[in-house]
Order: sequence, then structure tokens, then C-alpha cells
Amino acid sequence: MQSNCFNILLVDDSQLVVQRLFEILNELDCVNSLKEANSYYQAVAVLDNTSIDIVMMDIHLPGKNGIELLKYIKENYPAIITVMLTNQVSTSYQSLCKAMGCDHYIDKSSEFEKIAGLLESYLPV
Repeated sequence: MQSNCFNILLVDDSQLVVQRLFEILNELDCVNSLKEANSYYQAVAVLDNTSIDIVMMDIHLPGKNGIELLKYIKENYPAIITVMLTNQVSTSYQSLCKAMGCDHYIDKSSEFEKIAGLLESYLPV
């Protein structure tokens, strides 16, 4: 992470969700750059060609899903902070993601306001 700022990749096939995340994240001083992907394959292309610190991803994506993307990230870029943003708040999904190394799990329908604090918790004091 350069100069206490994050390079963030948002992975979601809903433009509405991506727009909302851009609005939230663009207001934070700790965000250096925002990249967007709407599928597993687009996300992998960004990860393989860009320095990313945090990936926020949905579980349901076209093609391969967010759980497969989480696996790819943890195998190839273990230092990246991973955040699942999903409407799938079942404990089985949460347990699976946590077991695979997911750092955070956020319910899209009710926990968007937690995102700013979550990012700021990674800044040095």
C-alpha cells in the first residue's frame, strides 16, 4: 500500500451496487484508486495487471463465482484484503468464506455503512 492509500477492486455484476460503492469509497481519503470488474475473468485480468490492496466482491458473478475468485486471490495474492459483499448472508456461506481466508463478510442489504470504518481500520495509527 503506497502512502497509506488503498487500490481497490470492486467485483459485482450489478451496476447499481458498483455505483453506490464508488460513491462511498470516493469520499474516503484512504482510497488511492478504484477499479471495477463485473465477472470473475475481468477481475482476474485486473489482478494480474494491477497492484491491488483490497478486493470487494459479490458471491454471485457471471461465469465463475466470487468463492472461486476468493480461492484464486488467496492462492495467488495472499496479502490482498478480501471482502465479500453479498445478499447471501447464510451462515454456511459465511463459514465457507471464512475458512477460505476471507477477511470480511458484509451484507449488501443492511451493512453498507460499515465499509468506510472497515477500510479505515487498516490504516496505520
